[in-house]
Amino acid sequence: MPKRPPPVTPEGFLATQDLKERGWTARLIREFLGEHDSVRPNGLKMGRRKLPPVKLYREDRAAEAEREEEFLVAQAKAMDARERAERAGRTRRANRERLLAALAQEWTPSIAALPIRRGAVRLAREPYAGALAKELKRVAAAGRLSSQEERFVKKALAFRLDAALASAYVWFPVPKAQELELVGRYGVRDDGWE
Repeated sequence: MPKRPPPVTPEGFLATQDLKERGWTARLIREFLGEHDSVRPNGLKMGRRKLPPVKLYREDRAAEAEREEEFLVAQAKAMDARERAERAGRTRRANRERLLAALAQEWTPSIAALPIRRGAVRLAREPYAGALAKELKRVAAAGRLSSQEERFVKKALAFRLDAALASAYVWFPVPKAQELELVGRYGVRDDGWE
């Protein structure tokens, strides 16, 4: 069965997404355009379920509303609110990252040098897996961790453990501060700790 071409918005109409790309919000659409003029099939599915039809608004009605001063004032307020929300979100995430990093920095692993063959990094880390998990739980007590935050904390704690192991074993690779910075902003770098 050949694949159907995606539905196209008819000439002279704008879909809700088109309006949003022009700076409209759901509230602005409701207040200045009201009820939609037409609909078209969505073309997208969520699993086996079809999504509701796309609402269409006449382009001339949208253009007319965009020329009204009341609309321009409301749109400017909406953009300011969106920018404030984004700025507040960035600040919240940065504060949260600083808190998690500070909590991870509080841990100083106590290392007992064992007779381990040179280069057995995994074997050197193994006895401290339980302590690492315990520290992760301690940090998690500061508030529920998202999966990204949990990976960040695991990497930060692993960095602290590797630094302690490097001071106990001459042959253990010394972790680089840049590696932890790469993990910052919840980025994840794979170094065998998972």
